[in-house]
Amino acid sequence: MVPPTIKVVKIELLVDFKEFWSRLRQDIGAADQSVFVQTFALEGDTVGRELAQALLSSPASDRRILADSFTRAVLSDRFRYSPAALTDPALRVEARDTKAMQTELAGAGVRIQFTNPYGLTPRRLLSRNHKKLILIDDCAAYIGGINFSEHNAAWHDMMLRIEDPNVVSFLRHDFVSTWNGEDRVAAKPFAGVELLTTDGRTNRSVFQRVINAIDGARESIFVESPYVTFPFYERLREASRRGVSVTVLTPEQNNWRFFRNYAQLESARSQIDLRLFPSRMSHLKAMLIDGRCLIAGSSNFDYLSYRIHQELIAFITDEELIQDFSRRVLRPDLANSIAVDCRAGALSRHWREVRAKVDAALTFLT
Repeated sequence: MVPPTIKVVKIELLVDFKEFWSRLRQDIGAADQSVFVQTFALEGDTVGRELAQALLSSPASDRRILADSFTRAVLSDRFRYSPAALTDPALRVEARDTKAMQTELAGAGVRIQFTNPYGLTPRRLLSRNHKKLILIDDCAAYIGGINFSEHNAAWHDMMLRIEDPNVVSFLRHDFVSTWNGEDRVAAKPFAGVELLTTDGRTNRSVFQRVINAIDGARESIFVESPYVTFPFYERLREASRRGVSVTVLTPEQNNWRFFRNYAQLESARSQIDLRLFPSRMSHLKAMLIDGRCLIAGSSNFDYLSYRIHQELIAFITDEELIQDFSRRVLRPDLANSIAVDCRAGALSRHWREVRAKVDAALTFLT
């Protein structure tokens, strides 16, 4: 618990795109020095255009967008160069609109760069800069999981707005380092939150903090994430076996359908309470341990984040923010969730074989 003499960093929880964008649009409009945007996906659809118009109208003198090269190959969750995509007129129009939007931004002085160009090796193909980060002047930062595209905006997700010049300075250093081609590992504690960044090469040492937090749980672990894999499921299983109440909430309509089946298998193996988020995709990533430590940010609790993605992770102990998360995310999402009975048939020989193949493939690729 933070001593009362220390001022806790101001953290605001923004649930879903509408709430996030309403707050961010005001900040962009009020910025007078700089607006830095780092995103995984940047598309020239209605959502991307809203961001573009806000940046074009901003009085800030230094406006930048940093996007991963993923967005140059994938639009609307579809690989642009697949045979089906190449003959899809709507996708071709979106590709042209995206290029036109980027050209307009660049012509108006908004600088754009792309991280992690694709290569021929498995690591170069899969190594992505997965961070979502927005910096407004020297006063506010946004971190979380929301990208700038229509389909992402329709998903259930969250962002955190942090208002503190020291936090902004730390994250600004990370943004500028990435802009200059340097992925860095860094960690810094603030009052009520600690921020960590990964470089995509030495991630395991950073994620050991997450593993240690799971291993240190005594009462409960709540995980909401679309993509949960080893090594996190192994540690969740061990926590469950020692009597910790473990709940995993994952979307029923997962954009990568396999992960829902994977969750059913692992939850059956682990005797974990598995819940499905209904109606729409949930892209939200959060882990609450013993009701006292909230782990959030850009990272999924999966093997790719654990090994080769560049990520931004927050360990939050601020009681007010955790209470707000419990009230506005955890409790309503659980109340609306679908309980899954994973016992019958979940450990069939077929699913054991599928799991073994996936484990082997991911290990080979990284």
